[in-house]
Amino acid sequence: MFNAMTRAEIWLQDTLDKPLGIEDLANHIGYSSSQVRRQFRQSFDISPSAYREIRRLERAAVLLGLTPLNIAQIAIRCGYHNHSSFSRAFQRRYQLSPRHFRQTLKTTLIPPKPHPVFNTRIEKSNDRQMILMRLYKAPTHIKGLGDASYQNKQLACLQARLRLSTTVIALPDILADKVNALNSEFFHSFRTDFGLYLSDTDNAQDIALPVHYRRVDIPTHHYASTCFDDLADLNSALMHTIMYLLHKKNVCHVSGHPPQVLWKANHLELRIPLIA
Repeated sequence: MFNAMTRAEIWLQDTLDKPLGIEDLANHIGYSSSQVRRQFRQSFDISPSAYREIRRLERAAVLLGLTPLNIAQIAIRCGYHNHSSFSRAFQRRYQLSPRHFRQTLKTTLIPPKPHPVFNTRIEKSNDRQMILMRLYKAPTHIKGLGDASYQNKQLACLQARLRLSTTVIALPDILADKVNALNSEFFHSFRTDFGLYLSDTDNAQDIALPVHYRRVDIPTHHYASTCFDDLADLNSALMHTIMYLLHKKNVCHVSGHPPQVLWKANHLELRIPLIA
């Protein structure tokens, strides 16, 4: 049953900007609405609708802190089509209006020049696909993450078919944590999606995935790319990338979608999805 509720939680995450309700969620996972409400609360100690609102407001906080989008634009991107209802919900959650939250962050996220130890660039990726498994742990708490033995054990059944793919993690919570917006009242651990980033010649459409995995389509998009050497340096690489984007005031800005870390041959690469 928890696997089904994990799928429900991921669906809520992926549809934050859409006007979908509990019936849509129930249809997605093949349960009745009452079953979804009951089982989701048992798994996450919160109702699906309350969970969605918290995640919407976390994304709003990220966009307030890391983009120049106006409040009305942010509200729409986070699923609120009424500016006033968004502002009231945000005030309840953070005890600050969206405008005051943004002003407060400006005093703590003053963008110094990026540190020369890292190099960040803006790149564009064409349509790709990831195959991911959700773990309810921070990457630093996943023993062996990135080691060949761990990867081979977890992904052996997929790597045999997808030889050109790259090990990847996606981090839905890391930006909200960085702007001190991550909710700790209900959620006591990060979410880390672990799996494979497919090459442009790989195709997983005909592969029967293990029960814990899902396909994720990535449309053509821009991203900020920063290379680093060790997973222990992820936080430093993330801060460098954020400061780079704030300092450059580029035409591209953080989208709020999960950053990714790819295991390349000689280094790790942090990718933060951007919007124009």
